Amino acid sequence: MNKKGRTAESGRLICLWIGTFICTMVTGVYVYIFYTSYKEQIPEWNALAKETFVEALNLEVQKRGDIVVPFVAVDYPEVKTLETPFKSPVTLTSRYGTHSYEIPRVKFDNSLIKDTEKRMLLSYILEKHPLDADALNLFWNSLLVEKSVAANTGIRLSTTDLLKKTSTVYSSDSIKVLQGDSLLSRYIGFRCEVEATGFIAYDWWQVLKVWPPIMILLLLWLCFFLLLLYYKQISSFLRQKLVKKETVVCIQEKKIIVERKMHLEEEPGQTGLYELADGTILDSEKGILMNGEKTKKLRPQVVALLKLFLRTENYRLPAEEIDKGLWQGKGKPNQLYGVIHHLRESLKGISSLVVEYRDEYYCLKMPHSIEKNTEKG
Repeated sequence: MNKKGRTAESGRLICLWIGTFICTMVTGVYVYIFYTSYKEQIPEWNALAKETFVEALNLEVQKRGDIVVPFVAVDYPEVKTLETPFKSPVTLTSRYGTHSYEIPRVKFDNSLIKDTEKRMLLSYILEKHPLDADALNLFWNSLLVEKSVAANTGIRLSTTDLLKKTSTVYSSDSIKVLQGDSLLSRYIGFRCEVEATGFIAYDWWQVLKVWPPIMILLLLWLCFFLLLLYYKQISSFLRQKLVKKETVVCIQEKKIIVERKMHLEEEPGQTGLYELADGTILDSEKGILMNGEKTKKLRPQVVALLKLFLRTENYRLPAEEIDKGLWQGKGKPNQLYGVIHHLRESLKGISSLVVEYRDEYYCLKMPHSIEKNTEKG
């Protein structure tokens, strides 16, 4: 690998380390802010989830409001107060005989409906028309969407029959959600025999809806990867712009007047800047040709050959002079042909000057077609 290649690779590695450090630091800060914001949002989402769960359960129960109940026996017809008193155990006579049922206080306190008559009605209705876990879960999800809460939900329905045997059903597609802690439980029926439990897990990206700068983070990483991918092209473009800017500034600061003719100044304090006949500028110190937006890097021997041409009258050089100037008279013919070839290739695309061989002299001059047009003008 040459020196230029090693320099480019070294610059690429420096860019990689610095870019990785900056992007990682920004990402770390963002993740911390994101995590904090996510944790702060969970209590608010839980409150909305509990509210919508109870609302969904009430609406699901109300769907059975038009079902006719032929007979209801109430043991406590005299109870007509604003606050329904808690009584446990309760005695119930059914086809299985008369049994006493304990109702834990926590179940009664979390029952969906506390009115005794309504609880008895619900016991009869839900025995004939039980709740559907999937329908309840779908209803709950739709209410959460209306509240702009994105989450995965699950429902567990546990029913204890008159023989005190418990059966449990789950909503479909909720296995992962049901592995976590429950959000809320509500009890339905005279014996609080139906337990409806809601489970919820929030999507982490939900917080992004209230914190759009995630796009800034993605854009930062995208720019970093594009910089690595097109490092050579970008560095080459920037070098060309900087070289051109430095050249213009140098000319303006030192007030160098470059002759329109191809002429090499012999005065002290030269900057190595020369303007050729077609307006192309040669920077002999940096070894580049510039013409407008175009720049071309020259080989050291090509720069030396150009300066030899500029030192001669009419810009004509015999082969012996080129050999003496470049190789101290010890050059070989193939070396001469090679440097002339490289000069011609270097002038292509950036300068209208050409190198011709005539009468045993190499000449640096304008093409014939341009010379004729200039004479006519």
